[in-house]
Amino acid sequence: MFQRWRRKVADLQLWELLRRRGTRALANHNPGALEFAVERCTACKQVHECAADLATADGDARREKYCPNSMYLRHLDAMLRHAPKRSLTGSD
Repeated sequence: MFQRWRRKVADLQLWELLRRRGTRALANHNPGALEFAVERCTACKQVHECAADLATADGDARREKYCPNSMYLRHLDAMLRHAPKRSLTGSD
């Protein structure tokens, strides 16, 4: 049973969303929030719609309407925007 659950979690579209947005590393900083996001994703009934939206360029706008993790994804996007930037001189 554990192996089945592990495969289900490994196949979540959440991982691809995080990768595409460049927020996967940020998600790891708060494992509790990521755990809740995984739970919401596994309980979501829009799996096929989400997969179809991942395949299109404008899928993010559509996903925003039904995804139970929309707020979490927006939060990670904001964290990415406000993350410290590396110096252009390369001294850091």
